[in-house]
Amino acid sequence: MYYKYNNFLVFIILLFSTSSLLSQTILFHESFDDANYTTRGWYDSPKFNLDSTDFIGNSGSSAKFTFLQGERTPKAGGRIQFTPSEEVYLSYRVKYSANYVGSKKPYHPHEFQFVTNENDKWVGPAYTHLTTYIEHNGGKPILAIQDGDNVDENNIGVDLKDITENRAVAGCNGSSDEYPAGDCYQCDDVHCNGKQWKASKIYFSDSVGPYYKNDWHFIEAYFKLNSIQDGKGIPDGIIRYWYDGTLIIDAPNAALRTGAFPDMNFNQFLVLPYIGDGSPVDQTMWIDELTVASSRIETAVDEKSEEQTQLEIFPNPVDETSFIRFYLNESENVKINVYDVLGNLFSTIYNDRLDKGGHLILLNPNQKLNDLSNGIYIVKVELNSGNIIKLITINN
Repeated sequence: MYYKYNNFLVFIILLFSTSSLLSQTILFHESFDDANYTTRGWYDSPKFNLDSTDFIGNSGSSAKFTFLQGERTPKAGGRIQFTPSEEVYLSYRVKYSANYVGSKKPYHPHEFQFVTNENDKWVGPAYTHLTTYIEHNGGKPILAIQDGDNVDENNIGVDLKDITENRAVAGCNGSSDEYPAGDCYQCDDVHCNGKQWKASKIYFSDSVGPYYKNDWHFIEAYFKLNSIQDGKGIPDGIIRYWYDGTLIIDAPNAALRTGAFPDMNFNQFLVLPYIGDGSPVDQTMWIDELTVASSRIETAVDEKSEEQTQLEIFPNPVDETSFIRFYLNESENVKINVYDVLGNLFSTIYNDRLDKGGHLILLNPNQKLNDLSNGIYIVKVELNSGNIIKLITINN
């Protein structure tokens, strides 16, 4: 079935699924709207240089991290603790200066880390019972883990997976999952390790376009600890990364801990940018609207409904011509809301009864969405038979 509007044809596609919004517990949110960081729980000499000239949130400023040439850190950052959780989700907006080159080495810069309750609040992130990393190198996003404090120093290079739970999972003692064993290298009188999952291509590009590093982008990452059964670590952990709403790193069946740590939980987040060999140039990173939560807002299959129509939005990113298009199998009430990624309602686009058949509804009536900051937003269509969730991009 085809529908015509403003000289373009819309093809309505029928699918056999429906979606609903899963719950999400926000552990903390930082908008970088003022310098009162300690009152919000940040510690370790928290200092975020606020930039009121370049931001994407509603606060009127972002956090600016400038590496001076030869310096290892931008002399800015901090740590914050949160309610312990076996899974953590991070989202933030980020952009880089047009001349940003990172370390120009096959490692670093470090940007964001999670550590766990198996170490104290002042632990150095490079040598712990578990540290997870969110960063990029050479424009390619990377998720990584280290657990150097778990290395069996008497069995370097020996695969201990089927021998003992007193071993490292990120390198030095073999691989504990389906992914290659990580790196193992000398750190003074002990060994450090590291295991990476890297995107397949460059997503922070030098060229103007959808991947341009000097534009704001919406980044999401998720880590879920693997389970422990009968005292043994089971490789069923999850590691994921989304770039502007698109999943680009997906590592299920991962091992992040062994049976030696059945009570391990994530409980600390670090923003400590670091280039070990010093920055090759003066370069800057900006971040804004940072959130740590227990899970990601997802869509899930509702098996109670036997038939439901796919919702489509075109064009997306959204402009004044964008439409929501869908097909109803019967007459019913339809409500369409737009939310930010925290689940805050911005606007109700439509709320009325519609007849059976195909429908086109203007997504941006009276240009309401032009009031939104650039980023990713959620369109939720509420139907009698279930809800449908779609992500949209605003580039005003």
